[in-house]
Amino acid sequence: MSERLVSVAVPLPVQDAFTYRVGVELPTPAAGCRVLVPFGAQRVVGMCLGPAAADDVPPKLKSVMEVVDEQPLVARPLLDLAAWLAEHYLAPPGECYRLIAPPAGGRRGAALADVDAGFRVDRVARLLDATVATRGAAQREALARLEAAGGRARVADLARDRPAIRGALEALATRGAVALEDERAVRTPASLPALPERERPALTGEQSAALAALHSAQDAGGFRPFLLHGVTGSGKTEVYLRGVERALELGRGALLLVPEIALTPLLVRAAQARFGDLVAVQHSELSAGERHDQWWRIREGAARVVVGARSAVFAPVRELGLVVVDEEHEAAYKQEESPRYHGRDVAVMRARLEGAVALLGSATPALESWHNALLGKYERLSLRRRIGSFGLPRVEIVDRREAMRGGDNPILTMPLREALQARLDRGEQSLLLLNRRGWATSLLCRECGEPLGCPRCSVALTLHERGALARCHYCGHDVRAPDACAACKGVYLRLTGFGTERVTEAVQAALPKARVGRLDRDTAQRRGAVAKLLHDFEQGALDILVGTQMLAKGHDFPRVTLVGVVDADVGLGLPDFRAAERTFELLTQVAGRAGRAELAGEVILQSHRPDHYALRLACDQDYEAFWERESEFRRTMGWPPFASLVNVVVRSRDPEAGRREAGALAEALRVAAQRRFRVLGPGAAPLARIKDEHRFQVVLRGPRKAMREALRSALVKRHGPVRWPGIVVDVDALSVL
Repeated sequence: MSERLVSVAVPLPVQDAFTYRVGVELPTPAAGCRVLVPFGAQRVVGMCLGPAAADDVPPKLKSVMEVVDEQPLVARPLLDLAAWLAEHYLAPPGECYRLIAPPAGGRRGAALADVDAGFRVDRVARLLDATVATRGAAQREALARLEAAGGRARVADLARDRPAIRGALEALATRGAVALEDERAVRTPASLPALPERERPALTGEQSAALAALHSAQDAGGFRPFLLHGVTGSGKTEVYLRGVERALELGRGALLLVPEIALTPLLVRAAQARFGDLVAVQHSELSAGERHDQWWRIREGAARVVVGARSAVFAPVRELGLVVVDEEHEAAYKQEESPRYHGRDVAVMRARLEGAVALLGSATPALESWHNALLGKYERLSLRRRIGSFGLPRVEIVDRREAMRGGDNPILTMPLREALQARLDRGEQSLLLLNRRGWATSLLCRECGEPLGCPRCSVALTLHERGALARCHYCGHDVRAPDACAACKGVYLRLTGFGTERVTEAVQAALPKARVGRLDRDTAQRRGAVAKLLHDFEQGALDILVGTQMLAKGHDFPRVTLVGVVDADVGLGLPDFRAAERTFELLTQVAGRAGRAELAGEVILQSHRPDHYALRLACDQDYEAFWERESEFRRTMGWPPFASLVNVVVRSRDPEAGRREAGALAEALRVAAQRRFRVLGPGAAPLARIKDEHRFQVVLRGPRKAMREALRSALVKRHGPVRWPGIVVDVDALSVL
């Protein structure tokens, strides 16, 4: 019998799969089965990719220690998706295959704790005979607690505050008073508040036309991608839900992806209201046990509709028929750690591999998606009219330059204050956006001009807690605000700029009777805090909600009639080619939160650059005009979507070593380019130091395939095929910061 060899992807940052021998005492693992293997001094659980070639086998080949799964846990389309992910993003294969494997069950200890299959098992006590004579107080109390619980309860619940109950139940079981049974338990995520009962909405003509095209594609079967461009409030969610209904009618499953699960509760709640127990939720706020159990519910077919954030694209949905990506333009779909995938693009590829329909929806599509629609790669569906009698909100731009020359408040100008007061008087609600958290943006020395900087990163510290605490938003370093400048010892220090903390206080000072809440990353730290705040606002417990871009994502508050943007210019001055696109998206999206029901909406933008095209076109919600203006710049400069972009960052604690490595890599890439693509750099990254690591950048622009091949070849020649130390590769980068 020939030697059995298998290829295994280990969940470590290494750039290749590895060959292992399978001993005669073990079954041959199929592709998609997990195996326990030695790797260096570690024992890791990897994914078997199938048989390995028998040529060039090293003499001291290591052996598989255990075959974890008798049958493959992962279907072939997901295996192919992980392989594509590794190739497309030049990512370590093991890290890609780990994304499609079941999550850990949340237990610690045993070597195989992370590969427990199935659900948690609970010990349950069932009352058989309450008249059996008891021996001791613990047994009497155990029976009393069990009777009070209705005759059946988890042992852990009965013994929560008195461990002796466990032993008492064991003793009662031997005497026939109770039965102890093992019961499979599903850890269910906490539910969002249910939506109020509503009649099924009647479809508009545009919705009916979009659904006709979508249902035709679903009925025909096979892969077809659509881009649903609908203005805010035009009814995209109803199109999604009816698409899911058709998928279920056809015996297929569905994926509904949202940018951030805690910030887009509407789609989650709507899906749960429409499909009940068929819905599973996947996102990072779940506990390890909840993620584990939800994954198994999906794989076993108990849940056929999955709603989740970016990583839910890898959920093991059976017979996948529809993949929906809501707010497909959102940067939150881009993973910032390895593997640096884009959830939208992975969703389209998964639909292709599964033979499913892909539906990307947005009021402000990413320029890449719009370009694909113009090229015919995506079929375009349009919802141009807002549902409701008032249409799109009225928009006013306040020139902050003129207002401040007249001595007006720099945070809340007179028009915005008056509009807020009017809503308060009428019992309506308002949203205030400032995409910058904290109290002040920096603490500046007026004697030498130096800002208070982070000792580990090349950024100024942001002031929090009314300016008393200085914090770095990159490494988390914080310190009490000093009384003197660290550079010159000067004592004349001045706070500059303002964030959401200070805006909240300004609103409370201007409108003392208003009930004001704040939504940003600082207030969202505690689990469940975002859902509670949004629920309170929805129920009318707050009049004004101040926040960052978290306010702009998918919320539907019927009583919000005013949206104020405190500083519409935030982001326009960044050294990033996407600055105008992100500003247009953010302003269009947040403006769409106003006047979504039967009350007219108004939007007030405060700006120092009131004539910028991103602001003007966002006011008109004119996406196509924005595309024409922005695409001219992108095409001329050779930026996406007219070329692909790869951002390579070299990180090193030694700045000279990092500079040399970036220079050598750039030179090798220029030699390989042969005019097929452009190599920009090397140079210091805009954020030149983060967490004591110096960062140098090489940016590639051109055809993606040629750039990937050249980059892989250059890195293998310099560092070998296994590890690329200190090198960060971001294919299809959204930013070059």
